[in-house]
Amino acid sequence: MENIFNPENMGNIGETLENKFSGLSSNTFLCAGAGSLFLAATLKLAGKGLASSLFAKGAIPLLAIGCYKKYSDSPVSKTNENKEEEKENQIDNDPIAST
Repeated sequence: MENIFNPENMGNIGETLENKFSGLSSNTFLCAGAGSLFLAATLKLAGKGLASSLFAKGAIPLLAIGCYKKYSDSPVSKTNENKEEEKENQIDNDPIAST
């Protein structure tokens, strides 16, 4: 049995998750999270408290992944990345800073 907590196997977790979920859109995750919350509320009203908590616990990660994908695809995040790259290039090309 493989040790899943081995640091050599973990690598970059964010990159791994991004590759795994690249085929699904952010709206898919947001709808799944909202549906999970709705199902949890319905089960709670029906008196199924344990099943309700199971679905409610799954809603938060789905909504978080959906929001992350929505933000990472937005032009605002790409603009911030471009500004950071320009600052790094200015520091590298500055003759005064290199002396």
